[in-house]
Amino acid sequence: MPIDFDCAVCKHRIRVPDGAEGKRTKCPKCNAIQPVPSESDELRLKDAGEDPFGPGPARKDDPYRPSPPPPPQPTETFQDTYRPEGNNPYASPSTSTSQAAINQSRMEALEKIQTPALIGLILAGLGIACNVIFLVITVINVTAEGVRGGDLVVQLATYAITIGFSIGLLGFAAFGLMQARDLKNYGLAWAGFIITLLPCSCCFPLSLPVSIWGMMVLSDSGVQRQFE
Repeated sequence: MPIDFDCAVCKHRIRVPDGAEGKRTKCPKCNAIQPVPSESDELRLKDAGEDPFGPGPARKDDPYRPSPPPPPQPTETFQDTYRPEGNNPYASPSTSTSQAAINQSRMEALEKIQTPALIGLILAGLGIACNVIFLVITVINVTAEGVRGGDLVVQLATYAITIGFSIGLLGFAAFGLMQARDLKNYGLAWAGFIITLLPCSCCFPLSLPVSIWGMMVLSDSGVQRQFE
């Protein structure tokens, strides 16, 4: 007589031929391998109201009953404990105080250097504009005088080189003054104020006191320390 029993995994009804008690068989639905119970085991479990392989109280003397799944392990969560220094109650007071002092010193240095650097930038820009206008007027006058041939080329080249050199110096001075204004490069800042001392344009008389003022500010050790 065939033996019918339920799969311990998917509860599918399995039928095996008579004489297969104690052997192992495979479930045709979930492919789970399990032992075939004997007829006496089925009757005893049915009388007890238990499913031979279904859920119910585990028996220590049942070697074929599947073990229950392990309980889920709690996952550890890592929280970011970083706090900015300004919000950290355990931060050293000396750190915040020193940072505030550095910021204050930089602000004072900017206030000292900003005015002479900006005035020097304006005068350098005016000097470049005056040189360009002077070059255009000179070319027009030389051409109107009727000079021809090689003399015209020599005169135009002389004026172009001279005025172009002055324009280049003023442009470099403007770049150095921008470095001074932003406290970036100490050497270029000195170069910008020194070049504005040279008579490169008609704005030279105005640039002279501003350049001296800027160099006095750059000589201040407190200002010098704030340059990058």
